[in-house]
This record gives sequence, structure tokens and C-alpha cells, in this order.
Amino acid sequence: MTQRELCTSQPLPLRGARNVRDLGGYPFVDERGQHGVTASHVYLRSGALGGLKRGDIAYLEAYGLARVIDMRSNFELSIWRDAFQTGRVPHIDYVHIPLMDQLNSNGFQGLLPESMFHVYRDIVDNDADSLRVLFDALDGGGCTLFHCRVGKDRTGVIAMLLLGLAGVDEEHIVTDYAATQRYMGRGLRAQRIIVSILLRKRVPRCLFEANPHEMERTLAHIHATYGGIRRYLEEVVGCSAERLDCIAGRLRGTVSEDRG
Repeated sequence: MTQRELCTSQPLPLRGARNVRDLGGYPFVDERGQHGVTASHVYLRSGALGGLKRGDIAYLEAYGLARVIDMRSNFELSIWRDAFQTGRVPHIDYVHIPLMDQLNSNGFQGLLPESMFHVYRDIVDNDADSLRVLFDALDGGGCTLFHCRVGKDRTGVIAMLLLGLAGVDEEHIVTDYAATQRYMGRGLRAQRIIVSILLRKRVPRCLFEANPHEMERTLAHIHATYGGIRRYLEEVVGCSAERLDCIAGRLRGTVSEDRG
């Protein structure tokens, strides 16, 4: 089966954001060999939300959104504010947990990475403390949306960890990651041109693509170095078994949700 034939969530119909997608609808196999499909209205992945319209926010409220986790740096927040950052939607909790990515988080200053795999590997290897805080925030009621600026890199790593924890196979995880290219490809190409002009040098194309190979390499690294996603989250990130069971259960639809 090709990646194009695999199921991929469609972006929510929002006017002010193009890459807001539900992690529901992916087949999984749990630890007991039981098959199922990941639940919707539990986790949303997204890019920046600063452009959301009033109707978009109303749609997300009706969708069950209860918490927004913003993974952008303080530098990014100083330029692009979040639609939920000022508390304008009192029933939706806003949490800021910066996750550094060497690119957007520091305005593309310094040496640029050779590939996105190097970015993802550095997050996995070096940001355990931030990931632990982030997974604490992912363990809650209602629907939780997590996002960075584009919804490709930092967001892609978290989506990979969540889907893998739930027992979704690697082919579907990679397909979910690569879908950003389908929905944001034109915008990513435009960003590359703008950044190249601002930096006065040609920026590698790979930094503005969602190439499946980058996520395949990241998954291979986690398995070879840490023995798999669950073991990585427990032994390196420091998440408790109870918390991981709860998060996996929510995504599998086996833990009841309170969307009220």
C-alpha cells in the first residue's frame, strides 16, 4: 500500500489556519493485539493560530477544544501572537511550552541543519525536560490542540510520539507527517524564498519540505537508540506508566472524555 492510499486526516474547515488536523481515524494495534481506530476530538495538530477568525474559534469551541499547547519560542511569540494567548476565549486553556527546533525558534540564526532528521533527532535526544512537561499537558480532558508555527516539525515530532504510543504503525505515522506537504507545500515554498532573501543566502529546500524519509529516519533512530517510543517516553522523557496509559487510552478511545 502506498502512502497516498493510506488514510490521512483532512484539515478542519477553518478560514484562518490551513493545517489543523485531527489525529483520529488511524488504525492501531494495542499491547494485547486488539485492533481499533484512533478517536477523533481528542488531539489536534496545527500550525500557528494567529490568523483564526471569530467563526474559526466558534467552530473549535463546538469541536470540543479545551486546551491549546503552543510550542513556539518566546522569540516567535514576540512576532506572532496566538489567538488564545490573551485569554480571549475563557473556556479554552492556553499553555506555552517552548520546544526549540534550530530554525523558526531562533529566526534561522546560526548554522542551518543539514536535514530535518537532524532537527528531529536533536529534539528527541536533547529536549526530554520540555517533552515531559508537554506530555503532562497532553494528559487532560476534552480536546487538546498542540502547535508550532507551520505545524510540520515540532508538531510532527509530537504527533509521531502520540500515534506511536497508541500503537499506530509507522507507515501511517509517516503519512500523517507527510500530509503537511500536501496542504502547505505552496506556503512552504514561499517561506523558503522569503527566508533566503532575508538571510541573503540560498536556504536548503529540505528545511521547507515534509519529506517522508525524514520521519522514517527519526523513527528508526528512536527504535535503534531507545528501543521504541513507549520505552523512550518512560525511560528518557520520564513520563509515568500511568500517564502514558491514560494518553494512549484517550487516543484509542478507551478512556472516557469530558467535552463539557
